Amino acid sequence: MPGSRRVLLRSFWISMVTVPVLMAAIWFGGRAWMGHSVMDYEGTASLHSLDAEVEILFDARGIPRIYASTDSDAFQALGWLHAGERLFQMELIRRLARGELAELFGRPGLELDLVSRPMGFAQRIADERPTLDPATLDMVSAYVNGINRKIETLNRLPPEFALLRHEPEPWRIEDVMAIAYYQSFYATTLVQRMSEAWRAVVESYGDEARQWLEVLDGWARPTMPTFSLAEGSNTWVISPERSLTGAALHASDPHLEYDVAPGMWYAAGLHSAEGLNLVGVTAPGMPFVAMGHNGRIAWAFTVAPVDVFEIWRFPRDPDDPELLLTADGPERLHRRSESFKVRGNDRPLTREFQYSPRGRVLEMTEDEVLVMQWVGFELPVAELLDSAMAIHQASNFDEFRAAASQVGALSVNWSYSDRDGNIGYVQSSAIPVRRHRHHFAVLDGMNPDHGWDGFYPPEQRPYALNPDQGWLANANNHAVDGNWPHPIPGFYKHLRKRRISDHLSDQENFSPADMHRFQLDRTSDRALSWKDWLADTATATGRDRLGEEIRAWDGVMRTDSEIAGLFIRWWHYLPRALFDGDKTLEWRTMQVVFDEWLHAGPSAVPAPQRDLDEAARLALDDALRPGLWPLGMIQDLTIRHPMAQAGLLDRWLRLTRGPIPMGGDAGSLNVTYASFNPESARLRARAGASMRYVMDWSDPDSFTLNLTLGQSGNPFSPHFDDFLPDFLSGQPWTVPWTQEAVEAASTSKLTLRPR
Repeated sequence: MPGSRRVLLRSFWISMVTVPVLMAAIWFGGRAWMGHSVMDYEGTASLHSLDAEVEILFDARGIPRIYASTDSDAFQALGWLHAGERLFQMELIRRLARGELAELFGRPGLELDLVSRPMGFAQRIADERPTLDPATLDMVSAYVNGINRKIETLNRLPPEFALLRHEPEPWRIEDVMAIAYYQSFYATTLVQRMSEAWRAVVESYGDEARQWLEVLDGWARPTMPTFSLAEGSNTWVISPERSLTGAALHASDPHLEYDVAPGMWYAAGLHSAEGLNLVGVTAPGMPFVAMGHNGRIAWAFTVAPVDVFEIWRFPRDPDDPELLLTADGPERLHRRSESFKVRGNDRPLTREFQYSPRGRVLEMTEDEVLVMQWVGFELPVAELLDSAMAIHQASNFDEFRAAASQVGALSVNWSYSDRDGNIGYVQSSAIPVRRHRHHFAVLDGMNPDHGWDGFYPPEQRPYALNPDQGWLANANNHAVDGNWPHPIPGFYKHLRKRRISDHLSDQENFSPADMHRFQLDRTSDRALSWKDWLADTATATGRDRLGEEIRAWDGVMRTDSEIAGLFIRWWHYLPRALFDGDKTLEWRTMQVVFDEWLHAGPSAVPAPQRDLDEAARLALDDALRPGLWPLGMIQDLTIRHPMAQAGLLDRWLRLTRGPIPMGGDAGSLNVTYASFNPESARLRARAGASMRYVMDWSDPDSFTLNLTLGQSGNPFSPHFDDFLPDFLSGQPWTVPWTQEAVEAASTSKLTLRPR
């Protein structure tokens, strides 16, 4: 989930749990009673709709390997497991996609419902379900059936349901489709909402602001976004010619929020006598292996921050305010009323939302409206689900490319490798054919030179196969060179890609151990780029010894490094030193593009209040004011289960993990995205690697996969946080491929039997 996940989980539990916590503790009889909600990992259970028995082998971390007679049975078992380990998480994402959180959480949920419901994630599904491929429909139906059978047979609902006094409704195929549609919008783009702060930049400085923004290499966002900490990834693939094992190597670590439990991913393997073979990570609520391998090919992805949005300003017809005046002729607004059930209210609330043929109305005045256009309003939702199933079955690059290029509105960069030694890349983004020149502004709806003329066809989307350099890498950067025939504007980042490129260029051949080492690299490309500037600033202000120490520093963001701690504080104070005097700008928003501005050259950086060197001196003074502290003393990670917001419940049930000192920064491969508090000069780690995997095709049984926290969302489960020590130390966890190796690594067996 994106950044709204943290707001959702924390604010809800503050409002819903804190008051009744003591009564809940007494009423539910303590840890022992709640412990009965933990899923069983051995023995037998009934799943009456199965065709035959299903055997599930669990390893010591609770990763299941499903062995079934049919594909349908395998997906039923996956749904059964998801419901057993992550049911409350699934309930939240379902309600978030459908805009029905207020029914469960009251007023705190209404704010998010008022954002999600108007997007129409659930409303489009009724029309889309008949367009699903029959084979996809069968598998999604089997998955949903497994979820519902598990809910029916639970001895105890997970503790969150008990505290909220709520029972989940049966799952439907439409729920899975709505979640997929929701994730296409929120979890795979770098745009969540139009930023008032970015509009202020353009409106305050006009053409000058556009010049600042357009110097950024590869950037062409007509609507500047707010940046989510929960988005980003690293992935790279190595050809056999550059591999010490003689086979392709594949590494991936997607970046998501990791300070809220449970994490995004649930690792699993699915195998059937009909030919289904998959191992990797799944997202509870959807029946797909998002990243992993099938024994023939492996795949992973990063966010492709391609510009798939437009914001339009249209005047209203003074004689008929329901008409918008556009360059293509009048367009009529239409309105839709939505009813919101709100917990604690006797009657539902009704809200009305407006739409134009281009998309959703964001703002409306007497004279004009702002309309958001998104590719997802124009592309089929079913395409994403059909594509995911096709990727499961792909056996070569051509099949993979055909499937990965048609994923609806999902905007990602796919990395690919296979057992035959091929490596590749595919960009899935639907790229609009724009008439207009890209600039940082709301578009004039009366200008005939603005608009989209459809999309470039899937076969014209960027891809690469077996490049001469022997490797491919992506870290949310612009993935094609300047010779690509079509413009692909976007919100690209280059920090971590530079670091990956350095690693892959520094030596001739690589081992799987090198892949793990790169994933754990805390060296900051940002620090390497700008530490000399900080050193010069220290020297210029009479701090000669400090300047020497900074210059000698290797740029590694270690937890025990005082210079790393100084650098990260200085960097976060810099935008404030430049922009805090301008009341029309939000300096924290300016941090989003600060790296790119500086790399574009000093002349590109807008400094309306003071020059860069003066800002650097002021920022250094601010960074030194609390004294020199090791990075781990000022940047830490605390992982909280939602119920931990109630302090007494947290202490009683031991729901919080941390604080844990964290190294790294946004420029490290082993990334740490942190929020900075300028008053306390401390950083709170929010997001980073949510999973790490390494595939060596010379030995599929050596495939490794690590989660951040654990497989289970239930705080009473032994698998709630048993991955955490390995995640922090970087110790890889082996997830073998062959059944013989799986059986050797298993610690328990659960058999699902049809009645």
